[in-house]
Amino acid sequence: MKQRLYFLFAVLPLLAWGCGSGSDELTKTPPRGTADQQFADAKIAYAKEDYVEAIRLFEEVRLQAPASPIAAEATYLEAMSRYNQELFAGSAVDFRAVRRNYPNSSFAARAQYMVGESYYQISPRPELDQTYTMLALTEFQNFLHDFPPPSATPTPSSPTMNSSKALMTLTDSAQMRVLEIRQRLSLKHFKAAQLYDKLEDTKSAAVYYQRVLDNYYDTPPATESELRLAEINVNRKQLDDARKELDAFDTKYLAAATTDERQRALKLHAQIDRTP
Repeated sequence: MKQRLYFLFAVLPLLAWGCGSGSDELTKTPPRGTADQQFADAKIAYAKEDYVEAIRLFEEVRLQAPASPIAAEATYLEAMSRYNQELFAGSAVDFRAVRRNYPNSSFAARAQYMVGESYYQISPRPELDQTYTMLALTEFQNFLHDFPPPSATPTPSSPTMNSSKALMTLTDSAQMRVLEIRQRLSLKHFKAAQLYDKLEDTKSAAVYYQRVLDNYYDTPPATESELRLAEINVNRKQLDDARKELDAFDTKYLAAATTDERQRALKLHAQIDRTP
């Protein structure tokens, strides 16, 4: 299981933010009413990390009182219970339900972030199918769009957050996830290109190098991708295209290039200049 230190730093403090599930709350006499009593019992089970019982009770609260003031929190904590059990596909569904059914609650932003985090936890290494990775990227981007930080201009439809500091913490975490995911997707296309290179299928290799440049131009594999496209075009005698690729390499990627990549670029320049 991949490390989640940064995520834990971002999320754990939030349960006390508008959640009412602190230790003082657990010592109070449970409120009257069936749903309220089950909600109190569910939070006690959650605090004890008895997530199976917590899920059962939160689900009953949600079904009995879907329009009550406690429904949004019950749904959110039910999702957190599944997440803490590493039932990530199920937690993504529940977090999405919070966003869909309670869009103006104080849990909406956290739930949107956690949809992305749930998918992120089941995204595989780059060479495998990246469906869940793409879902995670979309959900993190939705979070950043729908819940702009306080310094940005909020849209009229964006629900407000109770804590600017908590929102900024989630924003920083989401931005880091987006960067990491984009690098992973870039590496997937880059590895495919390298495989075709080894098979001497330069036509297919060029397609995947170009995908890196089209979609992930600001990730580390873009530097080598640009240079390889120039080399492929030189070998194909497509010198105009090769010049364009080399110009792009010199302009965008030369500063990040390795010594070997710089030497290869110089060699290509010389080879093109010698060609009539």
